[in-house]
Amino acid sequence: MRRTFLKAIPAAMCASIVAPSLLTSRMANANEAAWPTKPIRLMVPAAPGAGPDSTARIIAHTVSERLGQPIIVENKPGGSGTVAASLGMLAPADGYTFIYCIPSTQIMPPKSVRYDPVNDLIPVSLAVTASFILVVNPTLPYKSVRELIDAARANPGKINFGSSGTGTFGHLLGASFGLSTDIDLMHVPFTSEPPVTNAIIGGEIQMAFISSGVSLPLIQSGKLRALGVSSGKRMPGMPDNIPLIAETVPGYDMVTYNYLAAKAGTPRHIVEKMNKAINTTMSDPAVRERFTSRGLNPGGGSPEDMGKIIAAQRVKLSELLQRANIVLS
Repeated sequence: MRRTFLKAIPAAMCASIVAPSLLTSRMANANEAAWPTKPIRLMVPAAPGAGPDSTARIIAHTVSERLGQPIIVENKPGGSGTVAASLGMLAPADGYTFIYCIPSTQIMPPKSVRYDPVNDLIPVSLAVTASFILVVNPTLPYKSVRELIDAARANPGKINFGSSGTGTFGHLLGASFGLSTDIDLMHVPFTSEPPVTNAIIGGEIQMAFISSGVSLPLIQSGKLRALGVSSGKRMPGMPDNIPLIAETVPGYDMVTYNYLAAKAGTPRHIVEKMNKAINTTMSDPAVRERFTSRGLNPGGGSPEDMGKIIAAQRVKLSELLQRANIVLS
C-alpha cells in the first residue's frame, strides 16, 4: 500500500499543475477567437466629406461585416492631422480603437505632438494609395499645367494655393510643385479639405491639390477645372483626359499612403485579425471598384509591408520639408 500511495502523489501533483496550464491555454485561445466582442472605434484625422473620411467609411463599413461588430468612425480633424492620433493614444491598447493615418499622423508629424510617432503606433495595413489633382477655378485663364507655370513665373508670389494646414500633404504637394518648376507660390492654410475646396469654387484662392475622391465629382460637374494628376503613373480609375503633371514637369511624382494603425502594445493576434479582415475586404471586386472609381489604389498587405512604406516615406518627405524650408512646429 505504501508503494502505491507514494506513486500516487506525483500523479496528483502533475494533474494539479497541468490542469491550470491547460485551462489558461484554453482561455487564451478563447479570448483570441472572441475578439471583437463590442464596437470598434476608428479615429479619422479629417472632417466629414474629406478624402480620408470617405475612404475610412468604406473600410469601416466593409470590414465590420467581416468582423461581426460595427466600426464607428470618429472624425477628429485638426493639428495637421494629429488630433485623431492623440485622442486614440488615450484609449487602452485592447484592439477597440484604431487610427486612420495620413502622412502627418506618423510619417511627418509636427514637433508638438503628444505621442511618439515612431514608437507609439504600430501599422496594421495599407488602406489606399492616393494621388491628388491640381485644380483651379474654371473662371481662371489657366487651362494646362504649362499655362499655370508661365503665369506664376510672370507674376512671382501672386498666385496662391490652399491646403488643409501647414505641414499637411496638400502643403507639401504645392511646395514640391513650386520647387520642381522654380516658381514662387503663396501658401494659404485652412483647417481641412472641404474649406479648401469651397475656397477654390468661391474664387478665394487660385489653386490647390485636392484628393481625387473629393475633386473628381466637382471636376465632372464643372465646378473645378483639373490641370494635372500628382502621381508619376496613372492610378486605376483616373480619367484619361486629366494629364499627369509629370508630362509637363518630368519626375514629379507625389502620392499619399493612408493606412490603419493601432496603439503600441495591442495584442499581436488582434493586429493580425484586423489585417486579415482588411486584406479580405480589399480582394473583393465590388469593394475595389468603390476605390478605383474615386481614382484610388486599394491597399492591403502585411503590417511589415506598411512599416517599410512608412520608413521610406519618412526619408523622402523629410528631405522635401528641408528643401521647402517647412518647419513642423
